[in-house]
Amino acid sequence: MRLENTTSWRAGWSSENEIDVALYIRDALALSVSEGQVLPPVEPQVPVHVPAGIDRAAVQAQWADWWVDLLAFLRNREDPDPRSPRSRYGRPALAQGSAMRQALDIFGPAAARHFANARGPALRGAGEPSGGTPWAPGFYRRQIVAGERLGQLVREAEVRLGRRAYPFRLNVIEISVAGSIWLRTADDQLLVSSRLAEDGPGLEAVLRGVIDELV
Repeated sequence: MRLENTTSWRAGWSSENEIDVALYIRDALALSVSEGQVLPPVEPQVPVHVPAGIDRAAVQAQWADWWVDLLAFLRNREDPDPRSPRSRYGRPALAQGSAMRQALDIFGPAAARHFANARGPALRGAGEPSGGTPWAPGFYRRQIVAGERLGQLVREAEVRLGRRAYPFRLNVIEISVAGSIWLRTADDQLLVSSRLAEDGPGLEAVLRGVIDELV
């Protein structure tokens, strides 16, 4: 969802199914990742399970490049609205029959069920009812609050600097991993855990640092 669109800057806050599936596969197959790609385990925990027919070693060899390409795809698509039509899982270049493609087809439905069932009780905001759409009310509340605070932080920086903000774009992706963490994967892309998104002062400190670099 686009949160701000002015002549000088644009920011978005989203939750991406492709990211969910990627992290689910990482945990389900207990894949190792490079230092720059380290994130905590999915919350709630994903049980390790290697289905028959899955070549874990081949998925291990392909996962890191696919993760990098996926993040680049999400950064570079023109419309940050996750409801816009696009290829399933976001990356059309995966060859049919590849180990990574097979893992996506096998784990994709399980990942969707995992997050749909878990997000409600695990990440529900204070005072939200236990029934209804899992996770959505809390997510949209965090999305709105973050959008308002982003605008305030940019305006504060403009006043402090005595000029308009330089043109920039920022894409914040909320992820369901353990702990209150964040990972800046590019100048214009930030991964934020749902726990950190619920922590107003903690999230503000992270966003302020990023905004100060961009404006």
